[in-house]
Amino acid sequence: MPLILSKTGEFLLEEKRSKFLAFCVPVFTEEEALQILNKIRFEHGTASHNCYAYQINGGTIRFSDDGEPQGTAGLPILNVFQKQGIVNFICIITRYYGGIQLGAGGLVRAYTKATIGAIEAAGSEELIIRKEFIVKCNYNNLDKIKYQFAKNNVKILNTVFSNDCELKVSVEENYIENFINNDLYSVEVH
Repeated sequence: MPLILSKTGEFLLEEKRSKFLAFCVPVFTEEEALQILNKIRFEHGTASHNCYAYQINGGTIRFSDDGEPQGTAGLPILNVFQKQGIVNFICIITRYYGGIQLGAGGLVRAYTKATIGAIEAAGSEELIIRKEFIVKCNYNNLDKIKYQFAKNNVKILNTVFSNDCELKVSVEENYIENFINNDLYSVEVH
């Protein structure tokens, strides 16, 4: 099972007077990743480099050394996430150059260490894929259904009351088959 970041994580590494500010953020679309990247670039416009990597589950992978020697920043950042099995992230490391060159090996070590620190600050958890459905039921079954949903981590997103009840719900992928085959309610795919 892939992992995702639990929250945003930040980490500061100082290496031979250079400062590496690492920002790791959970994202679910490339648009989100690019918005965060642009925000960090704006906030740290005077930085020497804003190197990054991001991966969206099921496909898109991008990384950049942003002027650092090729292969010393973006790819090492990405490699840390891939080794840990984390998806749906963007990690941007802003470097303020301190006047002392680190060499290719030193840069790889610094970007790797800063990435690991930001991931540890964010924490990680299992990626749970959920799907949304519309459930229709009569009022007599509503309490039983709510109890059953709570027991099986089905989240009620919205409720509409009319002649019957209509619930918009989010269901974990591993529970969908049991969820659909139930006599208390009818299900529509949302």
